[in-house]
Amino acid sequence: MSDTPEAQVNLFDAETQRCPYDAYKTLRDEAPVYQCPATGMYVITRFDDVRQILTDTEHFTNETAYLTDATEPSPRALAVRNTFQEEGWVPAKTLNGRDDPDHKAVRSVFNDAFRPKKIEALDDEVRDLAYQLIDDFIDDGHCEWVKQFAIPLPLLIIGKQMGANPDDIWQIKEWTEAFFHRISLMQSEEEELISVRKEIEAQHYFQPIFERLRENPDDSLLSALVNTVIEEWGRPLNDNELHAEMMADTFVGGSETTTNAISAGVKLLIENPLVWEQLQSDPDRYLKVFIEEVLRLESPVQSLMRATAKDVELSGVTIPAGSLINIRFAAANRDERRFDNPDALDLDRPRAGGHMAFGSGKHHCLGAPLARRELHWSFKALVDRIDSMWFAEGKNDFSYHPHYLLRAMKSLHIEFKAK
Repeated sequence: MSDTPEAQVNLFDAETQRCPYDAYKTLRDEAPVYQCPATGMYVITRFDDVRQILTDTEHFTNETAYLTDATEPSPRALAVRNTFQEEGWVPAKTLNGRDDPDHKAVRSVFNDAFRPKKIEALDDEVRDLAYQLIDDFIDDGHCEWVKQFAIPLPLLIIGKQMGANPDDIWQIKEWTEAFFHRISLMQSEEEELISVRKEIEAQHYFQPIFERLRENPDDSLLSALVNTVIEEWGRPLNDNELHAEMMADTFVGGSETTTNAISAGVKLLIENPLVWEQLQSDPDRYLKVFIEEVLRLESPVQSLMRATAKDVELSGVTIPAGSLINIRFAAANRDERRFDNPDALDLDRPRAGGHMAFGSGKHHCLGAPLARRELHWSFKALVDRIDSMWFAEGKNDFSYHPHYLLRAMKSLHIEFKAK
């Protein structure tokens, strides 16, 4: 492993997070298994190494990845836990923080909710909402794309499945953003505790819904989460588990990441006008590949954590058991060893879906089919309603929320000529 100076590659730096791709290339080429001096964690950036971690359950584990079970939690971690305990519910491990057999057991609850027939049943609703949202501002000739389209589309879809009132969408967005920022690894302790209290507000909003669905189940995703008895456990999810899943795997996993892909896609189209023309020329031919290229180039989940269960070697570097691992999906998705001309947005790219924006192996994103349909109708509505578009002059700074794990544009002001 080469000695890449921390001053050269610092993934905690907000400016690096704004455009991390040069840093990723440096790490892939010079230090594909890089031990961060500040944290001691190992950052993994090559495609084959990332795929090995995701599929090798003997050497890599999820159980200690977020250090939720540390025997001696830090004063900060204790303050967070005590606040949840005193004012709400302490979130349990989520799907991403579990290994089998618990992971398989909990995932079975989601498997039914996201089976193909249920996703297909939502398709008309997603389509209608996409056109409704774009028609709300089409006559204006301009919009703030993130707030007026990219946020409400997936949030309204998943919110309905979670039993939320559509009128509460922006309140729910505030709560999901609190969780989003709390897991960013970029907050001070004071900021984290503010986020915790916003999450607790969400817990008190959803707790009566849980209780109502226990008394009167319906056909929603949330009702399935609340009432399905996990065979291996002999019980359904408890309140602590439900509140954890609501934030991590439904609202953030089911809306935040899709929002960020919808935002990134429009930015990429404006930056690549020839690709926009190509997509317009034959959307039936090119739309599917475009969606996969957006996911590959601007992976909404930039990275996640794992830990080593045993000593293991990657790219010639031995990583000791008990080490924290940061797997960089976004770096792997631009690996020259895997993809030809990886920084290009290429609508003729063969096997375009061969990226890892949704992970791989047992932890492959359950919501990927729904996300792809939401992306499909978002960009299909764009092609059908807009002839040309450009960045609104003087209104964009193209800034991103500071985040070590996810990639989220703050806003995107565009102007356009409607068809």
